[in-house]
Order: sequence, then structure tokens, then C-alpha cells
Amino acid sequence: MTPSSTPLINAMTDPGTPNAPDKIDILIDRVGHFTEGLTELKLLVHEQAETAKQQAETAKQQLAAIEKQGERIEKQSDRFDHIDERLDRIALAVEQQSQNIERIVTVMEESNRSQAETINRLVSVVDRLLPPLP
Repeated sequence: MTPSSTPLINAMTDPGTPNAPDKIDILIDRVGHFTEGLTELKLLVHEQAETAKQQAETAKQQLAAIEKQGERIEKQSDRFDHIDERLDRIALAVEQQSQNIERIVTVMEESNRSQAETINRLVSVVDRLLPPLP
């Protein structure tokens, strides 16, 4: 209780004080405003509590969605790892095939040279055996 409110209370409680009914009306009016303010405050606190509950629920839902997305990303990562391994095996197989083809080309070139030499020798033998054409 403040010192300034004490005379008001004394004036209201002292029936001999003039204007006591006016002061009681003022006090009643102020108590009414105070009660309205408390009621509004209570409603605001209740609304804020509801808002906080909704935000918490939304946060839970977002967390669940993020966790599911994380699981999907992990599965995709596993798939990409598997694909990467397969691509490495394919690259190795292609490299081996390339080496095999290079060996085949080398063998064929040697064979072609050998065949060309043999044909040249045969032509030379034939040229010696056959008389020149007139």
C-alpha cells in the first residue's frame, strides 16, 4: 500500500468524510478497470500458451519431416555409393577390354606384315618363274 492511497482508503472508510460515496465509486471503477486488465492479461497468457503449444507441435512435425528426409538422403547416399562401385567395376572392365583390343591390333598388324612379306615373296617367285609378258 502506498502512502498516497492511505488517505483515499481512510476517506472511504470514515463515514464522516464528505464525498465518501464519490470516492467509493472511483475506487469501484478503478477496481473494475483493474479486474478487466487482469482478465485481458489472463486471456493473453492463455493465447500465448496456445500459440506456444501450436509452435511446439509444428516444431515436432518439422523435426519428424527432417528426420525422414535425413533417412531418405542416407538411402540415396548408399545407392550412390553402390552405383559408384559399379561404375568403378565397369571402368576397370572397359580398361581391360581396351588393353585386349590393343594386343589384338598389335597381333593383327604383325600378322598383316607377315602376310604382306609372304605375298611379296610369292610374287617375286612367280615373277621369276613366269616369263615377262610381251
